[in-house]
Amino acid sequence: MHVLYTRPETGGFVVQAALEQAGTDYEIVTIDKEKGDHSTSEFTSLSPLRQVPALMLPDETVITESAAIVIHLGDVFPEAQLCPPPKSPLRPHYLRWVVFCAANLYMADLRFYYADRHTDGPAGAAGIRAAALNDMNQQFQILNAALSGRTCLLGETWSLADIYAAMLAHWHPDAPTLFSACPRLERMCNVVKTLDCVGRANEYHRNLT
Repeated sequence: MHVLYTRPETGGFVVQAALEQAGTDYEIVTIDKEKGDHSTSEFTSLSPLRQVPALMLPDETVITESAAIVIHLGDVFPEAQLCPPPKSPLRPHYLRWVVFCAANLYMADLRFYYADRHTDGPAGAAGIRAAALNDMNQQFQILNAALSGRTCLLGETWSLADIYAAMLAHWHPDAPTLFSACPRLERMCNVVKTLDCVGRANEYHRNLT
């Protein structure tokens, strides 16, 4: 059985959606920061940075980093059609957008919501937050442009890259304004919302509202 260490409204959302679509057995372990769960020796031995999500595989191997987890799940559950197979011409595009989301949008979100972690003094937080929001908006415009003439990032069929991007779009501090500026992105997010696996994951994560 897979064990997903996560908490609501985190990157565990896309991992749970993947597990749901794969139809595999899994257990959720909620890591409650207010209770200090993230600092226990048990959890830090699994995730040294004390971050969720972390996924324990049936053989007890542990994977951290949401992008690495979803790429792995897409490959080990090919029947779930979570992503293009390794030799598909769409595979490079899929990897591009998953890593784009993780390396750029996810990091911009973290800088915006946790600006104090990126400065040695409170006075710098406002500037970091403003720069993060500007980066975020520019990056979403790149996704919006990539969706020209297509419903999803890889064409007309969704992949985990779309779920990942939709999750991050709904973390935007002003999603209505974002979607007004990026209508193709909003259309793609609306497609993602209709997926059964996303609906089931959203019951725990409350991400796509």
